[in-house]
Amino acid sequence: MKAAAKDADFVAAVAEHFVARRGRGAMLSPADLACLADWERAGVDAATAIRGIDEAFRRGGEIRSLRQCDWAVEAERRRSRAGATGAGEGRLEETSLAAKPAALAAALEEAAASADARARAAIQNAAASVRQLAETKNAVQTQKGLDKIERELFTEIEKTLPAEEAARLEREARAELRGRELDADVARRTVRAITTRKLRERLRLPSFSI
Repeated sequence: MKAAAKDADFVAAVAEHFVARRGRGAMLSPADLACLADWERAGVDAATAIRGIDEAFRRGGEIRSLRQCDWAVEAERRRSRAGATGAGEGRLEETSLAAKPAALAAALEEAAASADARARAAIQNAAASVRQLAETKNAVQTQKGLDKIERELFTEIEKTLPAEEAARLEREARAELRGRELDADVARRTVRAITTRKLRERLRLPSFSI
């Protein structure tokens, strides 16, 4: 129960700060919840996540999802671990931006090669769409495009799942929520995020964050 309480504190603190910075809409999307789960598994604490969110907003652009803050939170995490200011971190992100869609597309193509026939076409289509983002120079716009491609990919993959397998994934996801006090809507969104994570792991799909 203590671990569950700690998890809930992290989610509540980071979600509240992000919603306040975004300035509209109190609800987090399944992708946002999945992002919070990824940060938690990576050992990101709430203070580090909040600094990263603030940095993403400081850079400008319209921030709609937590995924758009992922690069900044990761930079903060590395700076915290190194115990340094990381003055060149932002420049590294900017100079490597153009190469990231190509690297992600290559990883998707590799995953498609080992996927079953039901999911292969959807993954290959996603890889082709990601490659088209290579000319986008703005990190916020690139992440928006990746978020859209990711949502469409998992929607297509879920359509290919046999009913029995889809039900099993949902049961497993709900089992992970035991001991957490979440309202019905947050629980539903979190189940969706966990299901997406399980499909990502099963199909060895990369993260869509830049």
